[in-house]
Formats: sequence, C-alpha cells, structure tokens
Amino acid sequence: MNKETLNKELINKCEATKKGNSKKPKILTDNDIMKYEIASELGLLDKVSETGWAGLTAKEAGRIGGILTSRKKKKKKMIEEQNKEDGSI
Repeated sequence: MNKETLNKELINKCEATKKGNSKKPKILTDNDIMKYEIASELGLLDKVSETGWAGLTAKEAGRIGGILTSRKKKKKKMIEEQNKEDGSI
C-alpha cells in the first residue's frame, strides 16, 4: 500500500468519525490534505479522528500550523523558481 492510498484512508476515517457528520460532506482542499499528512507525521491523527481538530492542544495545533505554513512557502518558492527557469510568469 503506497503512502497516498494510506493517507486517503486515514483522512476518510477521520472525516467519517466527526461529530454531526449529517451535513453534506466537505470537499477537502490541498491545505486540508496537507494538514492531515502533517498530523499523521506527528502521530496526532488518531487523536484528530477521535476528538476532531478541536481536541488538539494549542501547542499541537500550533505545531501543525507552523509546519503547514513553512511547507506552503517552500512549495510557492519552488513554483516561482520553476516559472523563472521556464521563462513563464
């Protein structure tokens, strides 16, 4: 089983166990997927699946947010560098 398949299964598990899940299912954005991946890397995915994002401590949530922000900056920088190399704007 590859990493992408595993991540999708974990995300689906977390989304299915949310309280009040009678609403229309939310479409996950790239940021949401990245947030679940970071939570998985930090060993917090089980906690998120049981209690939801609100069940995290401020320290845990801040760590996820910090890593998410740094990854988004790196991704943006890589895209800008590729565009410069390609000659596109």
